[in-house]
Amino acid sequence: MQKGTTEPLMKERSTRASLTAGFLLYMENFRRIFKSTWIVALVASLVSGVGSIVVFIWCPEMLAKIFSDIPHAYQYADQYRNLHIIVIVLMLLSILATAVFGGYGAALLKQHQTEGAIRPRQRHFHWEGRMVWRSIKTWLWCGLIFILLYGAVFAFIYWKREMVYDPMHNIVSVITAIILFTLVSIIMVPLAYLSVKYLMEDKAAFWSVVFKHFGTSMHYWGRQFVVLLVCFIVLGLFAFIASLPEIILYEANWQAHIGVVGGDALGMPDYITLLTFITCALSSFMQYYICLPLLFCLYYLYGAIDTRIETKKLRNNNQQI
Repeated sequence: MQKGTTEPLMKERSTRASLTAGFLLYMENFRRIFKSTWIVALVASLVSGVGSIVVFIWCPEMLAKIFSDIPHAYQYADQYRNLHIIVIVLMLLSILATAVFGGYGAALLKQHQTEGAIRPRQRHFHWEGRMVWRSIKTWLWCGLIFILLYGAVFAFIYWKREMVYDPMHNIVSVITAIILFTLVSIIMVPLAYLSVKYLMEDKAAFWSVVFKHFGTSMHYWGRQFVVLLVCFIVLGLFAFIASLPEIILYEANWQAHIGVVGGDALGMPDYITLLTFITCALSSFMQYYICLPLLFCLYYLYGAIDTRIETKKLRNNNQQI
């Protein structure tokens, strides 16, 4: 038997063991995972490719004009209003596509939790629709929490905006803003465990999970932080390498439009739009599979935390008896 594939979810394990089990499960079943999710990943990457045309070609043109005439930047608000709307719509579609892809990944983990193995997607794989919907709701509610908490911090900064221009004379406001950012970041970490718990437990409601288990999640804050940090470093490195073509294209477009503002010719080939679309779509496709192991690691961390909680309850009950 292969350790990464058959190892049960509900088992006491350390943070390091959770990371190892998550990466092993992903790598040993990558072919099955890819076979079950490549169509969803392709559609999601095409959505990202369309968004890249706006972000990598139109946005540099707008920013170049704004930075070349900052005192009159407000004059470009009406000119690029439609662009702002298009960017927002495409960003929301990209988030939705990512949530759907994550739902398919969660469906495979649900299959592993129930059947003890990951198999290629079958015709009547009944978890997919349910897990996709729960994934969308998870992204929606976590995004709402993110916006409300960080929005409150930015509202405070706007209220004390004089500290941006003269921070040394507004040191109390600066320190308060840093403390608020830190507290909000600390509060956001427990959402990792709570989100996976909501995805894996069929009858649970998102807000019920948050209010009932937030204290427990805070108790295991350190474990979640380590898993997130390690995955951010390891997976972030590969994601950065995969995004290098995108970065190069954006820099080329930026320099070209800065030159246009200065009176030079655009200097970009006619096929730059198609090239940008293909490059960014391929890069996004790779990044989906690069970042997916994070969900697998959090999956095993969720199992380890719940097992430890149940073990403590049994131990306390035995002591009372």
